Amino acid sequence: AGVPSMFRYLHVNIDVPLRGAAVQSSTYLGWIAGQAIDGSCSPDGKDRCSYTGQMDNPWWRLQLDGVYRVSVIEITNMYSTRKWLDGVEIHIGNSLVNNGNDNPRCAIIHDVPDGLTQTVHCWGMEGVYVNFYKPFNTTYLMLCEVKVYGGRNPFYQSNIAVPLRGAAVQSSTASGWTAGRAIDGSCSSGTDSCTHTSEMDNPWWRLQLDGVYRVSVIEITNRNVARDRLDGVEIHIGNSLVNNGNDNPRCAIIHDVPDSLTQTVHCWGMEGMYVNFYKPFNTTALTLCEVKVYGGRNPFYQSKSSLVWGWVYECDIWLG
Repeated sequence: AGVPSMFRYLHVNIDVPLRGAAVQSSTYLGWIAGQAIDGSCSPDGKDRCSYTGQMDNPWWRLQLDGVYRVSVIEITNMYSTRKWLDGVEIHIGNSLVNNGNDNPRCAIIHDVPDGLTQTVHCWGMEGVYVNFYKPFNTTYLMLCEVKVYGGRNPFYQSNIAVPLRGAAVQSSTASGWTAGRAIDGSCSSGTDSCTHTSEMDNPWWRLQLDGVYRVSVIEITNRNVARDRLDGVEIHIGNSLVNNGNDNPRCAIIHDVPDSLTQTVHCWGMEGMYVNFYKPFNTTALTLCEVKVYGGRNPFYQSKSSLVWGWVYECDIWLG
């Protein structure tokens, strides 16, 4: 029997130009950004690796030739000074605000003791820019090879059924403003329809879905008073409960929207069972009046082939 039309292979190429596509915050002694996409995985020297000068918050950015859904990134570290990879963040998106370093975060990486090359899954995150960002003072960033895999296939959205009981929890509860109120189906911004943590350090709210989904869009309704409590809140999506789920990949940082209580955030197919709202500030409270999550279970499978001289060839995407 033939394969149904909804199940088929798509053959796509990610074109990574060798000239002008990779840039970095500074360059040390000729170790240019483009050396990290030269097709060589050699970890041993000046003619193979990129290297910034010593500075605060160094970064390296790859501009793809269009908007792609990135599934996997392979990174080769240098054989010496391996610790310089520790704490580097990978961000993917379409914005150049803060040089692209404010785009959604896929992962935080570290040196892998038993291998110079590691693989990071970004689960179909969408963007034209792939950033490596090291948020530390007086440091370097070095990359010997970066290989990016993914495709252009569309991601269709459907509603995620969000269980109304037992799915939402928060770091603390003030005066009966329970976590479940943010998924009660009411977009009212009054006191009987919103969540509210106690005033504390680093408050959070977490939604547990009934399985692992690819989250495309989240709608958030803020309270009609004390609206600035939403400023700086981070949205994280993933499958880990380390640090109560707040260490999962970050989709966005949100703020109050002056002309509307409800805003929409795109998470571009990020995968996870847990959706966290996390406020990384001291002595503060977190309030949410409604959270609606949309996405689907569509698998995003990829078949990797070699990236040679800046091209990914025959990156097959299986749509289920």
